[in-house]
Amino acid sequence: MSGTTDMTSTATLARPVDVRSMLAEVDELPSIPETLIRILKVLDDPASGPADLTRVVRMDAPVMAKVLRLANSPYYSSRGDLADINRCVAVLGYRTVRQVAICITVATSLISSVEKSGGQLDYRELWRHSVVTGAIAKHLARMTGYPDPEEAFTAGLLHDMGKFVLEVYAPQIYAKLIADRHLRRCSLSDLERETFGFDHAELGAAFAESWRFPALLVRSFGEHHQVIVGRARARHEQVAALVSLADYLANTFEPPRCDLGFDPTLTDPARLHETAGIPVELIEANRDALGDCIEKAGAFLQL
Repeated sequence: MSGTTDMTSTATLARPVDVRSMLAEVDELPSIPETLIRILKVLDDPASGPADLTRVVRMDAPVMAKVLRLANSPYYSSRGDLADINRCVAVLGYRTVRQVAICITVATSLISSVEKSGGQLDYRELWRHSVVTGAIAKHLARMTGYPDPEEAFTAGLLHDMGKFVLEVYAPQIYAKLIADRHLRRCSLSDLERETFGFDHAELGAAFAESWRFPALLVRSFGEHHQVIVGRARARHEQVAALVSLADYLANTFEPPRCDLGFDPTLTDPARLHETAGIPVELIEANRDALGDCIEKAGAFLQL
């Protein structure tokens, strides 16, 4: 990586790195895709609607093909006949197609960058964990009556963007942090803050903000590891609480096949359930449904 990526030794990072300066200097990080810019403009415009979204998606053939493939997957529809983006919007709904398009453009760009980084983190397994977390967050949103389950899905799917960015920025150092976590008996977030001056949640939020994401998603990325006392009330707190619980459940229901930095002994499940407003008993009663939604969400693994 040219010049700035993986400064090869932690000595180089003796002083905390300014998160925004780091984002600006890593030239291998993808710039915001033009399609995502257009989608977010549609999102920001209260006068826009389904026709505006379909026009944007039609302009990017690869994105449109992926949207159509996912729209016809068991996760969204068993019809198999959604061959046109207009039909997708009509059958699945404007909000669903919009969130799918956002997830596709972001994931494709980040995964492509990580593939070139030469790091040791299993980014495919990290993406699988992200998909499982998104699927669980969406299901939890429906269980709690959250008004936009697709929003919760996007927040869950992209909650670990900061880890992808760190894998691009300092792949060798990041692999060492994950390995050292066992010896140090502390959380990965603590080691990230000690080494870089910020953790992956804060970095993910800064990256999302630089890509002009909606403020609610930016805050949910940044706060999914923060301690909230009592039941989450503000909307961004609700999303962060759903993602936090979904992240924990993803790590316990569908444990990663390699070390991604999760340590159950440093997690307080009771607090996560309380903050999300979802009792453990309700999760147990929905275990089969959660397993089904995780299996169907596997369509996102083939981006």
